[in-house]
Amino acid sequence: MRSERRIKKLVSGLHDTTSAKMDERVLGDVLRSLENSTKRTAVTQPNMWRIIMKSPITKLAAAAVIIIAVMLSIHLWDKSTPSAYAFVQTVEAMQGKRSFHIQTYFQQRRKDEFWAQFDEQGNLIRFRQHEGESPERTLVTIWEDNVKSQYYPPPWGVHLMTRAENTGGGLEGLEEFDPETIVQEINALVTDGKAIMEIQEPSPYADLMTIDVTRTDGKALKKVLVVDPDTKLVVRVDDYWGREGEQVFHHGIEVLEYNKSIDPRLFKPDFPEDTMIIDQVSQEVGMDQGKMTDEEAVVEIVRQALEAWAKGDYARAGKLWGGAPTRLFLTEHFGHLRPVSTVSVGQPEPVQNIKPVFRVKCRYEVKHDGEVKTVNPTFTVIAVDGQPGRWYVSWFVATEE
Repeated sequence: MRSERRIKKLVSGLHDTTSAKMDERVLGDVLRSLENSTKRTAVTQPNMWRIIMKSPITKLAAAAVIIIAVMLSIHLWDKSTPSAYAFVQTVEAMQGKRSFHIQTYFQQRRKDEFWAQFDEQGNLIRFRQHEGESPERTLVTIWEDNVKSQYYPPPWGVHLMTRAENTGGGLEGLEEFDPETIVQEINALVTDGKAIMEIQEPSPYADLMTIDVTRTDGKALKKVLVVDPDTKLVVRVDDYWGREGEQVFHHGIEVLEYNKSIDPRLFKPDFPEDTMIIDQVSQEVGMDQGKMTDEEAVVEIVRQALEAWAKGDYARAGKLWGGAPTRLFLTEHFGHLRPVSTVSVGQPEPVQNIKPVFRVKCRYEVKHDGEVKTVNPTFTVIAVDGQPGRWYVSWFVATEE
């Protein structure tokens, strides 16, 4: 039993004043008293003092052991009796965030890991995000001072630097994973009668409390919160959505640390030395859209980028390719796709994304190892972050020969 182990630990510290044999006898009397008392409604101090009178040891040593046992037993009885808890305690405890470190899950599998820091007003100062199932294939995003650094692991090995303001506090959708925001939203749902909350107190053998939140407005199926009853902080949130009786989807977060100091070095780019840097912060890149529609601009920039590549104009090609060091990029990575004939540019297809992205399929001839053949690569065109009205050709190229 947990109580027995804790009592033994406390009693073991008294060996300097009493013999081991005496301690064992007193401990036996105490444990028997505790066992008998749990079958009744309460244990009183007179019970303990009767033990002292019956134990053939010095009164001083016995008193020390029994006082410790009484204090411990009272503590255990208080723990076994659920204290009054209201969700508002968690709402209050989760306010005033200064930092968090969380792990996200999708369908019970690890997904993203976030570190974030905030100022006294709760505004985001900096964050770091890891996306990927292994260290070798992890996309890393770091944001600070309105500069976003993204590391794309091999085979790309690219460090993309862009301007990114946290307009409206929605950068990278952090609010979706922010434990304080989640708690406030749940509290609002329950207050407005859009959800029902059921609090499950921890058992004597558990340390955490579970809260089930069931939506009543026909939206997400259920949320399950795990709360530390001592700190009142949320340590995990699981979100289940779908229809009853059908496939249910899941995503969740685990709060690894909340309002703890974070090493500032974590928010500095620490990418491999051979990483290719594409700098869209200190220079103007891409092509200005002007009065063209998005679709017209996308077709035009692909045509110009491929034309500059075919002519060997790497200075212009580098600008259209978003600031990439194109002599290295277009010769080592995609030298086999350099055009040697007139390029046929297809219709742009929009890609669902948080910013404008299009894919454009092309058709032209290339010369590789002395052989001329026709290729059908698909180029990705993206709006330049922090440079409104400009587009660039990305290094994401799909080929179909």
